[in-house]
Amino acid sequence: MTDIVWLDGQLVPPEAARFGLLTHSLHYGTAVFDGGRHYRLADGGVGVFRLDDHLRRFLASAESLWMTLPWRARQLRDATLAVVRASGRGDGYVRQLAFYGDQRIGLGAHNPVHVAVVAWEPGGPPGAPMKVRIASLGHGAGWIPTAKHAGHYGRAFLALREAQASGHDDALFLGEDGTVVEATGANLFIVRDGRLVTPPDHEPLLPGITRATVLALAADLGVPACEAPIPRHHLVTADEVFLANSAAELRPVVLLEGRRLPAPGPVTAALVARYRAVVRGEDPQRRPWIARVEDLA
Repeated sequence: MTDIVWLDGQLVPPEAARFGLLTHSLHYGTAVFDGGRHYRLADGGVGVFRLDDHLRRFLASAESLWMTLPWRARQLRDATLAVVRASGRGDGYVRQLAFYGDQRIGLGAHNPVHVAVVAWEPGGPPGAPMKVRIASLGHGAGWIPTAKHAGHYGRAFLALREAQASGHDDALFLGEDGTVVEATGANLFIVRDGRLVTPPDHEPLLPGITRATVLALAADLGVPACEAPIPRHHLVTADEVFLANSAAELRPVVLLEGRRLPAPGPVTAALVARYRAVVRGEDPQRRPWIARVEDLA
């Protein structure tokens, strides 16, 4: 899966990054992570898309879980680029992970924090069409939705397994007010009457970096866009629906609660084309979003 790991300041082979069964994060979900794709650029180089934004969120997530990391953003940036370079792949996925170790067991144990960076080749092509249903589980509350805590993903795991068991690819969560919030690991967009709509970030959702990218690219293309609550009946009558996250990019929904949708519709197709040009470094305006592996000293 991966050829090299950066762990606590050193590049090591995967077999050197093993932890015991008493690892605190394994028992209590006390880990945070972030990550995104890297791409072979149009000029032949390799770049990680919006790495600095992912690292800012990673550090904020760690702070929200009372983690004191011994590494600053610049050091984690260099570590990420080093792992991507060592992987030898142009296109792939790279993840930052921080977790409490295995010195002591118990919920309140003050164990050391470990930090790792891992890269791998994601399975399947990005942007594949999806079949989606509404999750029977409620979205719930009581956590920090802007942080990527590993423990938050238990509900998402259950909803995804339920969707897969019924022949779907993903599930959408409804909020307490019945509006649609997000998918198990992606943000939701719909198109109605030519306008792009995504749930507002005051909802209990992760305001994704790809979500922000889509909104910026919509502005570039002159597509009207807004953040607004999406009632369930707006979802099932939308002209187009797609999900967005850093790993899978923009994925059009072609079957939603038994209703077939275009794959993809014209607005989705335009955004997908724009997104793919930007991540390959073909847009001079958006090149600052790309951290080049060649930038590593």
